[in-house]
Parts: sequence; structure tokens; C-alpha cells
Amino acid sequence: MDMETKLFLKAYAKLNLLLDVLCKRPDGYHELEGIMCRVSLADDITLEPADGITVESDLPLPYSNTCRRAAEAFLDGSGRGVVIKIVKRIPSEAGMGGASADAAAVLLGLNELYRDTELARTEAELMELGLKVGADVPFCLLGGFAAARGVGERLEPLPGFALPVLAVRGSRGVSTGALFKSLGVGPERRSRLTEGAMERAVNALYAGNAHGLCREFGNALQPSAEKLAPEIGEYVERMRKAGAVGACMTGSGAAVFGIFDSADAAENAKAAFADCEFASVCRTVPGYAPVVIRFRRARESDAALTAELRRRAWLTTYRGIYPDALLDGFDSADREARDRNIITSPTAEAFVIEADESPCGFMFLDLSDGLYAAALYILREYRGFGIGALAFSLIRDTCRERGLDRFTCRCNTHNAPALAFYARMGGRELERTEGHENKREDLALLEFDV
Repeated sequence: MDMETKLFLKAYAKLNLLLDVLCKRPDGYHELEGIMCRVSLADDITLEPADGITVESDLPLPYSNTCRRAAEAFLDGSGRGVVIKIVKRIPSEAGMGGASADAAAVLLGLNELYRDTELARTEAELMELGLKVGADVPFCLLGGFAAARGVGERLEPLPGFALPVLAVRGSRGVSTGALFKSLGVGPERRSRLTEGAMERAVNALYAGNAHGLCREFGNALQPSAEKLAPEIGEYVERMRKAGAVGACMTGSGAAVFGIFDSADAAENAKAAFADCEFASVCRTVPGYAPVVIRFRRARESDAALTAELRRRAWLTTYRGIYPDALLDGFDSADREARDRNIITSPTAEAFVIEADESPCGFMFLDLSDGLYAAALYILREYRGFGIGALAFSLIRDTCRERGLDRFTCRCNTHNAPALAFYARMGGRELERTEGHENKREDLALLEFDV
């Protein structure tokens, strides 16, 4: 793999908790007002430097898609390029901002990829570029909870909650363009939601009153959307009957969401939507969440960093497995020398993993005989963001480039979380050795298909 950096990004979906259509503007757009929030449902975006712009997706996309337009706006004839790979999980024509989220992730990723060049942008400049691509892109760059006004570009960050969500969509989507054309909204400015709903919802957020917020859910587009997809209204009622504290259509539809008191309640309610083409339990994401995961090729000077990351990972993972003397007397100088030899070896590939520029782990691959994943460490505080799965995606890409159809790794048999992770990644045990006086030597050899 000849690249220096490979970026993995989560392109997070959004919900419109409130959406009001105030009037039609002279420029032909509609003046909107409402509250948006990020949710944990996300597409996966991978970026690599390249000579031109290439977009690949697991689902068909038009040539002029939001990711391409975002890359063209950012690179702007600079002669630089990018390969963009997309794995879609956010449904289309759902009002959950999938295309906007992907574009925002591309902008964030390109800014990271070219951060040390003349192409690097400020946050305000990224917002300006995002608005050129789509009205929801600025919010997808911001995240969290926010009041949105104008066409969605005037954003006021708000406090929020981590709330369980069930989002569903039937077999029919709703075209945003067709929906707005059907509204018949004129230039006169007036609210189409319950009077005072926006103010009460904002007050509920500042007061930490989740149920008060849910009582104010509303979407001025929903009546018109139901004419195009009548099941939308039925899903809202079904969501409430299934126990949702609040339910509503999001954006221009056709997805409907419900907020529940617990994740278990949301999971239980999911059974009531077995007839839906899409149904997913996720959660709202208040505040900031790591978005850019960077796998950069390790340099010789990174040996001290990888040694320290190993020490920190060992202390939180292997206490009770490795001898206390080994953990408490960790020989940093010896480990640094070993890591330096690996990093500089012509038969190895070594990567430092960063989450929004903060080192959070590393990965060593031994390529001397096939591919052996010699080390993968992720600091505990960064677990749960899908970094391990992204590492396996990179490993599998490396195998494909080298014409390999499988790879191996070893895992301590007493590290149950790691064994469970490897099982989720498709690992199968080839052999296991246990019973050593030193538990550090109890290892399982695992094999994975590409």
C-alpha cells in the first residue's frame, strides 16, 4: 500500500425534531426554522489521496453526487485528488440527511488529509463550502443539537441529550424537490407549527427536560408528505402506540422516528415495524463526537509513541493476565527499540491511529509470509467508535492489493473482549495453547477470510 494516510470517517445522520416552513423567499427557497440533532446511525466514508476524484459506493449513486461536489469544491482545480469509498447505512429519500452527511464527512476528511497544505480551510470556510453543496451540510459539519434557520445554514448550538431512537421507513421515499413544490407556501411569513413550540422546545433543552422536548415535536412538511406516502402518518401513530415518548416525521420524509425512555424499549418497539424496509435503533448524539479516524503510516520517530500507547493499553487490558512486574516495570526503552525495528522493516507496515488528531492506537502488519496482524492496540477511552472494524477494513484492503485471500493474528485466550471482537470480524480459531504458568503465553491463532 503506497499511500501515507488513509482516513475513515463516520457520516452521521440527522433528525429534525421540529421543522417549520415560514414562507417562500424571493430566491425561490423556503425559509425554515426548527431544531436538528445528530444521531449515531452513520455511513462509513474512506478517503485516500489520489490524482483525480473517484467516488465508489456499495449502492448506486448518480455521477454528480454530493461527495463528488464536495470534493470538487474543496480541491477547486488544485491538481490534487481523492478516492472516496462509501458504505451506506442511512436510507435515501428519508429526511435523515444521508447525502449531506456524506458530503460533510468528505469536507472534514479532505481538510484533515490536506491540513498541511494551502488547501486547509477554517471551520467557517468549511461551512461556506458545505452550504454550496447542500442546505443540511453545515449542520452535518456542526453536529450535536442546534436551532436551524434560513435554509438551514443559520445554526445556533443547543444543549442536548443522549436519547434512544427508533427510526423507520417504508418502501416509498419522498423526493424533497417534489414535496416542496407541492406545499403552495407563499411569501407571507407565519408559523405552521403549534404556537410557541420552538420556544418551548429550546427551553426544554436548556432545562434538561427530555419529555418536555418530545411534547413539542412537529413537522410542517408532514401533511404534504403523507399525500405522497400515506403510511407516514400511520407509522407516527404506531410509534406512539409502541411506547414512544414523542414521534414525528423527520425532514422531508419519508422516515419516521420515535424517542423512547430506554434502548430496550426502542428495541422492543422495533418488532412492531417488521413490515418496514428500514428500521434501526440508534441514539441522539449531543455535543461533539469524534468523526475523523486517521491511519497514518508510522515513522521511525513514532517508536516512542507506539511504545507508550502499548504501555497504556496493557495497563487497562492485561492486569491479572500479564505479570504485575511486567506491567508496573514496563521497559519503555526496550519496547521503543523493538517498535523502531518493526516500523523500519521492509516486510512490515506500521500505522499510528488518530481520532481527530489525538493518537489513540497503532497497528503493525507483518508481510513477510502472507499477512499477519502482529499488533492492534486501541486505547480504552476510544473503544466503541468502530475503530477496530475500520482497522480490519484496512487489513482486508491490504490483502486484496497483495492478492491474498486470508490473514491471521494471535490473541491472548484470557482477553475475552478481544476474542469476541475477532469473532465479530469473522475470525476462526486454527489452534489454541493454554495452561502456561505465565498466562501471557496462552494464545489463540485466528484466521480471517478477505
